[in-house]
Amino acid sequence: MIKQSITSLIAALTVAAPIAANAQADGDYTLGWSNYIGWCPVKHLADTGLLEKHAKANGIKIAVKEFGYVSSIDAFKAKNIDVVPVTTMDALTLISQAGIDTSFFVVGDYSNGNDKWLATGAKSVADLKGSTVYGEEFTVSHYLVYRGIVQNGLKEADFKFAHRAEKGIVSGFTSDQSKLKSTATWNPHALGLMQQPGVTSVFDSSKIPGEILDGFVIRTDLLKADPKLAKAISDAWFEAMATLNGGGKQAEDMIATIAQAANVTVAEAKAQLKTTFFYYTPETMAEALTSKTHKKATTLVRDFCFDQALLGEDADDAGYIGIEFADGEVLGKKDNIKLRFKPVSK
Repeated sequence: MIKQSITSLIAALTVAAPIAANAQADGDYTLGWSNYIGWCPVKHLADTGLLEKHAKANGIKIAVKEFGYVSSIDAFKAKNIDVVPVTTMDALTLISQAGIDTSFFVVGDYSNGNDKWLATGAKSVADLKGSTVYGEEFTVSHYLVYRGIVQNGLKEADFKFAHRAEKGIVSGFTSDQSKLKSTATWNPHALGLMQQPGVTSVFDSSKIPGEILDGFVIRTDLLKADPKLAKAISDAWFEAMATLNGGGKQAEDMIATIAQAANVTVAEAKAQLKTTFFYYTPETMAEALTSKTHKKATTLVRDFCFDQALLGEDADDAGYIGIEFADGEVLGKKDNIKLRFKPVSK
């Protein structure tokens, strides 16, 4: 998945456009997105007129604009766009941590093998004990490695995690002549590296289902002021999910659009879709968001973020930022809720 280090993101934000005035509930909105496979159905929503149909049904207008992942978060924080897809971890550390009360109104998927810890000279995580792992620091790649270490009964101190930016992940791994080496990355980079001789996946996100979670967020004040925006996007999204899950020519046409959006071949898109777990209906999404599994996964992500000092200077414990679940239960401080799961009701 396209994730950016905290250092790089802060640098990007310092040269960002001035913060716009607070978004008004004026019926004219913008949905931003970036080209991770789980978010590429947005192009289908735009190209087919599906989003426009649901926007009109709700009496509003929704423009669609593509960004890089960092730029999309930048634009959302600057209030230049109204909705953006992000991971739970990035919503917490990059948006809520900045004091922005934010709500997930659609949780579309989780990584079910798209994120991988790859190695040569090793067949297991234990084989890599004492080595350096390269990847994007303070991102879900970093989290993936942490979870791989814990699940294999080892300690973080047994490894060193070294930052390597996205643009250098493939070239850095390929050019490294060490007999024992590893990197954490995501598709399509992981699929490409897996084609190289001797490369093995020692751990992937299918081992931590629901933990690398993706969804669409909106500022909570705007959600309250005009819930029609969230409803229109949610209705359009799940109509598209029904098409994707339905098979046949319509699904194939949609996959072709997803491939185009992701800048990969149709075959590569299908390979990535296989390792993406979609919630195809609002009912399955809602059920997942009230489950003990979701609450445990969110707690694990939250605790990792605190341990890495990603919740802000004022965070004196892991519960500093309150997280409200779909059933109203709150994880952390109830007087500082900044992240909410608010699925749209039909």
